[in-house]
Amino acid sequence: MLMRCVVKPSAETAAQIDLLKHLLIESLPSFTDSKYSIKVKGDIIEVEAQNLVEVAETISRFSGVAYVALAERVNPEFDEVLQAIVRMGKKGIFEKERFMVKVETTQNLNFEPKDLESLATSILIGEVSDRGAKPDEKKPDKVVYTLVTKEDAYIFTHRYLGSCGLPCGSLGECIIVVEPTVRSLVNAWLTQRAGFDAKYIIISQPQPSSKLLYHSFEVFTLLRRCMPKKIVQVFYVDAANRYRTGDGSYSWFEFTATLALKAAKETNVKAVSLPLILGGSATNVVERACRESVTMFSPASFLTNDEMLCYARMIGLHSKLQIDLNECRLSMLDASGRTLSSLEDAARDAWKDVVRLEVVKGLLDAHEIVDSLS
Repeated sequence: MLMRCVVKPSAETAAQIDLLKHLLIESLPSFTDSKYSIKVKGDIIEVEAQNLVEVAETISRFSGVAYVALAERVNPEFDEVLQAIVRMGKKGIFEKERFMVKVETTQNLNFEPKDLESLATSILIGEVSDRGAKPDEKKPDKVVYTLVTKEDAYIFTHRYLGSCGLPCGSLGECIIVVEPTVRSLVNAWLTQRAGFDAKYIIISQPQPSSKLLYHSFEVFTLLRRCMPKKIVQVFYVDAANRYRTGDGSYSWFEFTATLALKAAKETNVKAVSLPLILGGSATNVVERACRESVTMFSPASFLTNDEMLCYARMIGLHSKLQIDLNECRLSMLDASGRTLSSLEDAARDAWKDVVRLEVVKGLLDAHEIVDSLS
């Protein structure tokens, strides 16, 4: 049977399914060379492609998606769906596996999902019992899923779970501060998942370390994988050699936040997201954002370290990153070495040297970016 990629939007995205379709059409060429076609069919999106696995894995990373599955498509009539479930179960349930049948519908149909589940399970018991396979709804090894819509039914045994949330752009644009930390990765990902179209700002750290810079772009690369935009903008500020740390006028966090607010003002963006740690200089930053009439987000602020690490693994982080940057006091110097005591002056001076990047490649090599900037 011909398999298709079926995309189930999140509950929040149901009313914006056409926006999600547009984003998929726009973004997929940045992530895959596979030819594909996309169409909205009622409450779901169906994709046909040469490389369905690559396409499914790519789409599952985007916000606004509940899950993606490689499925067999059949007519939504009870008997035909039943036969397809049994056929899929006989093929996919292995020796001594515990299994269950799960039926989901998007429309009011002329049968109850539970009736279909019960009958399909009864038939499968007879078909796979000689393998030692048994039904188990609590801890199944294999689930035969069925998604029934008004037009079609889709049967599958594996789902690529999405992050749900809202599709990119639903809440407008947001400047996202990217740092080489777990908090930064999780904070930015949660902001994107909320439906923002991200513009990223990366600032070289007070310690002139290429390793820290690499990790910042590693974080960005993971975020890029989850951003369904053909072109993503990155603002890079190389100011590592113009800091003086110690008993400075302001904290590193205050400086990066002020620079992010500067970026928002220069690009007419009304929201900023940064990895805020409650306490310390957080009050100063929040007050500054209010004065600038910019909405500030920091969704990772209330997460524990263990919760952030769970999110980071889900996003795809495999290397070790520190949870947070070490807070330090600093002063910034202008090109002549003169100390800039004012935060506004420091941000304005740093922004003069901003490098604006337009990233088109979906899976960007962090090494390649660092080399181009060094």
